[in-house]
Amino acid sequence: MKKDPKTMQKEYDFIIVGAGAAGCLLANRLSQNINNHVLLIEAGNKDFNPLIRIPMLAGLLYYLPSLNWGYSTELQRRLNDRALVWPRGKVLGGSTAINGMMYVRGQKEDYDHWFNTGLTGWSYNDLLPFFKTFEKNVSHTAAQEFHGVNGELHTETARATNPLYKAWLESALAAGHKPNHDFNGASQEGVGSYDFNIKNGQRVSAASAFLKPIETRSNLKVLTKSQVSRLLFNNKECVGVQIGDKKTTYTARRETILACGSVNSPQILQLSGIGDAKKLKKLGIDIISNSPEVGRNLQDHIGVYLQHRCTQPITLFSLMRPDRAISAALRTLCFGSGPASAVPLEVGGFLKSQPGLNRPDIHVTFVPGLSLAATQAGQMEHGFLTNIYQLRPHSKGSIEIKTSNHLDKPKIDPNYLSDERDLVCIKNGFKIIRAIIKQKPMSAYRGSEIAPGDNITSENDIENWIKETADTIFHPVGTCRMGADQESVVDNKLKVRGISKLRIVDASIMPTITSGNTSIPTMMIAEKAASIILN
Repeated sequence: MKKDPKTMQKEYDFIIVGAGAAGCLLANRLSQNINNHVLLIEAGNKDFNPLIRIPMLAGLLYYLPSLNWGYSTELQRRLNDRALVWPRGKVLGGSTAINGMMYVRGQKEDYDHWFNTGLTGWSYNDLLPFFKTFEKNVSHTAAQEFHGVNGELHTETARATNPLYKAWLESALAAGHKPNHDFNGASQEGVGSYDFNIKNGQRVSAASAFLKPIETRSNLKVLTKSQVSRLLFNNKECVGVQIGDKKTTYTARRETILACGSVNSPQILQLSGIGDAKKLKKLGIDIISNSPEVGRNLQDHIGVYLQHRCTQPITLFSLMRPDRAISAALRTLCFGSGPASAVPLEVGGFLKSQPGLNRPDIHVTFVPGLSLAATQAGQMEHGFLTNIYQLRPHSKGSIEIKTSNHLDKPKIDPNYLSDERDLVCIKNGFKIIRAIIKQKPMSAYRGSEIAPGDNITSENDIENWIKETADTIFHPVGTCRMGADQESVVDNKLKVRGISKLRIVDASIMPTITSGNTSIPTMMIAEKAASIILN
């Protein structure tokens, strides 16, 4: 499947740029026909790092330069002028090689909203078959109305064996929240155990699910460590891509498809002359198409962490000793078992931040340990945390290139909390998780509150703490917006407006962010795109 670029052919039917959640699945589908010659290009390396396979280490992978683009945001005025670290996967599998592996589709209403804006073919009922096609769910086999069991992406419900998980769930029920045994079924609302893309105790990434089983296909070539610097055009027709500054080019007979995600897809478009013409001209870039919406409409989830000391020695702190950590990692790699074989955020829920809402607007996750930031700050003790983030933020930002050099990182400005409603939602959500922790089932484990601290009670103090500590949940979307209007970047067939033979297939096309983690909706977009292209 993989070849030396010096000996590779230079022309293909399809060129896919980006081997992440969308690119890996799309390459699988387009290469099923032996007559389709497909080139998949990835800027990062192969996924041979064994740490990728260990679920427990997901949080550490965000900060490994060998797996990560290493982005950061502009200073965020409403987050007390902080710049947030923005990890994005730069490896075969993309961000699915470093993420938390949680299987969340979002809510029915997310997709029906897309449909109601004029996007024919994008309602929940239209899209459910595509979700099911790539899913291999081994825990909800009786619920095949909602789940697929024959796909490539292994999905299973967390075991959640730590007694803290049970105590938290019982506390949530005591606080008046209802149980939910399938967040991807009939309704998302409630608390319960999450589904994860983990098989035999090890991560299932887009690469391991969709590329590894087909690595013998002669009509699929995967090129790693190759960063696309720009697209190639013949007038308004995209004819291929250029790699780096070496003038290596590949041409596409049928289509070039960007699947680089919400940072790199708009970046490549802008570098190639598709974007806001006034701004691109100032950078000396020749204009192919004036499309000011490229890079706009950026949406992301942000949240906060309520942290407590734990009165019993049953948290992840037990693994902080180097010998125990190494032993746990080896046990996972060799046998697929032990504490490192699970992501430490196995329970939580989707809740309403205030009465009267027709659907959940916050996502809550419980972790039987303290945050990495707390540990780095010297908080070395047994503790637990509850994370809460807003599902559908109103604030929108942008991504823009700063120069015409493809190696220069773009300007990332999520514009967090620019809409006051977002701060109110997070604040209300924080009060909800604080109330859960105060319930009786947690009393056997609940120590003093580390963050924000028992003294933070007033509305003003809570808001200030949110501004000081809120962080990204790593779900950027929307920067190449799909729409029925002529100003949108792509149409409902994912074709770039004003350009032929060019599509975008990744999270950047989402008009609005989905209610939860975004990797599974991104795979759905790729499955839908494959159907559009092949039919």
